[in-house]
Amino acid sequence: MHQQDIIEIHKGLQKAYIDNAVNSNLAYSPQFITNDYKRGVKILTHIENQLMHCDEFSISVAFINRSGFVELAETLKELERRGIRGRILTTDYLCFSEPYALDKLASLTNIQLKIYHVKDKNNGFHTKGYLFRENGIYRIIIGSANMTQTALSTNMEWNTQLVSTEQGEMAKSIVQEFERLWKDELSKSYDEFIEDYRKIYNRKKQIERLIREQHKIALQNDIIDYDTYNLKLNKMQEEFIGNIHDLRERGATRALLISATGERDIFVTGGRNLGFTRVSEAWS
Repeated sequence: MHQQDIIEIHKGLQKAYIDNAVNSNLAYSPQFITNDYKRGVKILTHIENQLMHCDEFSISVAFINRSGFVELAETLKELERRGIRGRILTTDYLCFSEPYALDKLASLTNIQLKIYHVKDKNNGFHTKGYLFRENGIYRIIIGSANMTQTALSTNMEWNTQLVSTEQGEMAKSIVQEFERLWKDELSKSYDEFIEDYRKIYNRKKQIERLIREQHKIALQNDIIDYDTYNLKLNKMQEEFIGNIHDLRERGATRALLISATGERDIFVTGGRNLGFTRVSEAWS
């Protein structure tokens, strides 16, 4: 870092926060970053640009999927060829990150990959930060973008790119927080977590497929009209209703039915209107 870098950062801060008429180098100016297809602007472009110019990088994002890796794959492979080292921290929160993407990231020899284990679902892990260091200067993109294709290219995402020296309070605070999470005992290396995570992820996907299939089947069936559907009480239910009549005549306000099948319980419980002639009247 040279004195000229400090001068450019000052100009960038003036332009960003004091007067946008100030002439400054965009590379040293804080920026608002979003996806805007009308202007041909993508968050992906900013991240790729910083990756190609940095000396090292650290990324902390909640979610990483196949499409997100594919978007960055060529750039990351180029960094591997050049020996630019990076660290990526993600999480098992909501079990969203795809094992395929994690496998591919871990296969790159220049990248260390860790996953933060969320023990309590009420305390999630939802960071989205991209830290790039070059010649003593940090350029940090923080906001809403995970490492997914939609977040990096098409979604409505709001992010800020900050520029700070290593000694700047903003860079120090963010880097320290990343280091705290990276070194936390809940942050496990790829080799430690991947097999257990893969099992949990696959089980979740199986459940999701089953739910979708059941939902599809349910949509194909006609909805029952209880006003026209001819449902009749079985013998046990008729006896129960008769006993309820007797209890009510004696002034009782409570009764207990113990049955082996819950379905019967539902219909007889609904039969508190003891003079019903249709099923729908049983629930009144």
